[in-house]
Amino acid sequence: MTRYFDCHRVLSDVDGFASDWRRAGHEAPPTAALSMQELDPPEHTPVRRLFTTAFRDQDLDAIGDLAARDARAVFERLADATSFDFTAEVARPVALNAVCRLLGVQPPPVAAFAELSDALVRGMDAGLLPEVLEPAMAARARINELMAEWFTATRTPGLLAQVLGGADAAGVTEDAVWNNIRVLFLAGFSTTVGAAANAALALIEHPDALERLREPGLLQSGVDELLRYDGPVQGTTRACVETTEIDGVTVRRGDLVLALSGAANRDPEQFAAPNDLLLDRRPNRHLSLGWGPHACSGAILARTVIAALVQGLLAAPAPPRLAGPPTRVPRATLRYPDLLPVTFRTDDTDS
Repeated sequence: MTRYFDCHRVLSDVDGFASDWRRAGHEAPPTAALSMQELDPPEHTPVRRLFTTAFRDQDLDAIGDLAARDARAVFERLADATSFDFTAEVARPVALNAVCRLLGVQPPPVAAFAELSDALVRGMDAGLLPEVLEPAMAARARINELMAEWFTATRTPGLLAQVLGGADAAGVTEDAVWNNIRVLFLAGFSTTVGAAANAALALIEHPDALERLREPGLLQSGVDELLRYDGPVQGTTRACVETTEIDGVTVRRGDLVLALSGAANRDPEQFAAPNDLLLDRRPNRHLSLGWGPHACSGAILARTVIAALVQGLLAAPAPPRLAGPPTRVPRATLRYPDLLPVTFRTDDTDS
C-alpha cells in the first residue's frame, strides 16, 4: 500500500491487522511476542505503559541540551575539514550518546557498535538477501553480551533502571524488559541516525530552509517536516486477522500487508505540495515514526536529536555543503545516506 489513507488505516486498526502474526495464523519464535513491536493488546498494553511512563519521567530536555552540546563540539572540531562524513562522525556518536543517556548506560565504542547495528539493520532484508542473515545473528549475539553487562552492573538513573524497578508491579517479566530494551536501544540508534542524516542532507540541499529554522517557534514543526520529507523507515508489515477488503481488493486472513510509509508521506491527497519542504506545515500527520499503539517508541528521542543537530548546524561557523556525492547501501527497510561527505569550508577557502 502506498496511499496515506490505506497505510493509516492498517496501522491504526490493531484488531484487523496484527503486529503479532500468530493472531493471523503464522508461527513465530516464542520470544518474538515479548517485544512491543510484535505484541498486540491486551498483552502489548502493560509493556507499552511501563515504557511510556519511564520515557516521560526522563529529563529529555537535558538529553537534548547535551546532544546539542555534542553536535556543537563536533562541528567546532571539523570546522576547517575539507570533508567529513556526517553520518559516521556526527549522526552516529550524537545518537549513540543520546540513547545511552536515556537508558542510563555507558555508551560502547561508536564505530564498533555502528558496525553491529548496520549488520542487524541489513538482516531485516534477509527475505530478499539471505546472505545477510548470518552476520545479523552474529551481531545480535554480540549485542546481547553487551546488554548482559548492563543488567548486572550497578544501576544508574535512567530508563533501564526505572523499567527494571517497575516491571514486577506492572506485570512485565524481565525477559520482556530485556527484549524491549534491546529494541529501544537498536531502533532508537538506527532510526535516529537515519533521520538525522536525512535531515542534514535535506537542509544542505535547501540552504534557505536551514536559515529559516532560526525563526522562533519554527523548530518543532520543522523537525516534523524533515521527518515527513525524507523519513528513514520506508515501511512496516502487518498480518491480516480476518478476510477483508482494501479499496476493492480482497485481503485474506494471514495475508501480509506492507504499508509503505515513505510513499504515504508524499501522497498529494494528504499533503499539499508533497515534494516541497515546508517547515511550517500544519497539520503534519506523517507516518515516518509509525502510527497508533505501535508507533516508534524512540520517536521522542529522534525528534530531540534532530532538533539538537539543527541547533548545532545553526551555530556552525558557516552553512554546511556537500563535499562529495552521498552514498547509500541498498536496503528495503531503512533509507538514509551511509556516507554523507560534508564541509563547512567555502569555495574561497578551498581555493
